[in-house]
Amino acid sequence: MSTMIGRPHAERLLIDLAEIREELVKEAGQIPPEQLDWAPAGGMKSYRDLLIEIGATELENMAALRTGKATWNEQIDRFGGRGPDVESVLNDLAKARQVTIDYLEGVSEAELQAPCPLPPEWQENYGGLTAIEPEELIRFTARHEYYHLGQIITMRWIQGHNPYEPAD
Repeated sequence: MSTMIGRPHAERLLIDLAEIREELVKEAGQIPPEQLDWAPAGGMKSYRDLLIEIGATELENMAALRTGKATWNEQIDRFGGRGPDVESVLNDLAKARQVTIDYLEGVSEAELQAPCPLPPEWQENYGGLTAIEPEELIRFTARHEYYHLGQIITMRWIQGHNPYEPAD
């Protein structure tokens, strides 16, 4: 049995998740209500769609840790994200995040490292793995959110909001 050197995975994941969410809230918080459903082109996702995907993916990952099943449609419904403005969608994101925080605050390092079954539909995306460590699935949640944050920044840039210029 190895002795852990460094910070526990839960601590590091909580920091990563908080930092990414802080950036997301800062960027998405600037989206006016009338632009929430804007997409750069036909067939592309709107701001709202991206935020819903972030929240539903987080809920689905946490559900998969408990059940080993993919529950996308259920999590889309559970997440919500249909409020009138970005603040309401960000509140739904905060509720989804709390599920992950509660899990990380209550799990042991050993539990974070013990592989759990992957839903069969996901196995190809994980190189054929049939099980994955919970910490890796939560790390994916963070990477997924950061990826969509980049899309949101780019979409706002298309609309004239240069991320390299200070806000007025």
